[in-house]
Amino acid sequence: MKLKEVITIALTYLGDEEVAVDSNIVAQPKLATLVRCANIVLKEIASDYLPLAVNERVEVKDGKISYDSLSHRALEVLSVKNADTDVRSNFRHTPSAIDVENCDMKRADVKYYYTPKDVSVEEECPISPLVSAKTVAMGVCSEFSLIEGLYEQSVVFADRFKEDLRCAVRKKGEIKIKPRRWY
Repeated sequence: MKLKEVITIALTYLGDEEVAVDSNIVAQPKLATLVRCANIVLKEIASDYLPLAVNERVEVKDGKISYDSLSHRALEVLSVKNADTDVRSNFRHTPSAIDVENCDMKRADVKYYYTPKDVSVEEECPISPLVSAKTVAMGVCSEFSLIEGLYEQSVVFADRFKEDLRCAVRKKGEIKIKPRRWY
């Protein structure tokens, strides 16, 4: 889904459909605010509800993997493997790098959760496919209403946003109940 679609839905919920959603956001302060709110909501979803994961190959120097060498801002490192031998390595976080226990490692495959970068109106939203455009639009409306001082409206949108996210996060599938014995 594109951010343009999310902003259009949010404008519908806010009752302001005459605002033209285009790439010229400087001329429209409301549109610029909605884009900033959308980026806040996308980061909130990725950090609190449905994290985005990536597996990336990086260079290891002196037993350290610099956070700057990663292509995204890391939230949580899940695993570090030697890229040559495919053996997992223990690691620990420091303020500037990931210290790897296996010091003779030259290249590593790092799997981690990350925070998405800000997107513009015409770009795709970096988000899990489980989350719909309507859900993101509810979060945008909540943030926008809060900024505008419409606190009651903000609470209503926030409740709907959180309920939609609960449905997206909930495990779907067949429910199995263990057979029980009667004694």
